[in-house]
Amino acid sequence: MKAYKFVFMTLVSVSLVSALNAVDLTKKGPMSFEDYDSDKNGFISESEFYDLRAKRMNLKIQQGMPMKNAGNAPAFEEFDTNGDKQLTKMELLEGQMKNMSNKKSQKGMNQGKGMGQGQGMGKGMNNSN
Repeated sequence: MKAYKFVFMTLVSVSLVSALNAVDLTKKGPMSFEDYDSDKNGFISESEFYDLRAKRMNLKIQQGMPMKNAGNAPAFEEFDTNGDKQLTKMELLEGQMKNMSNKKSQKGMNQGKGMGQGQGMGKGMNNSN
């Protein structure tokens, strides 16, 4: 009976630790440094960067979520400002802020489409016909 309790408690402990270490890929917005740093060495490698992005994209695809800007996702090199092939927490945060700033500035670029000429107003106000 003691062996059974020991095995049960070990399984519960492992499950809890796994749950605590699990990355929530469904959350909106940028992922945290800790989410990317899967080996917990204090840096994000290029493979860690792209692995997490791929997992998150696959989950969105499975959920039927739109992927309209997936092709515009910034590359690892855009975050790696010192070119050492690994991201620090500061590099990731700065890159995420820059990316969000770029997205905000691009939102206003599609304005002005409106109804277009003559749409919604019949032949127009100038009834020259």
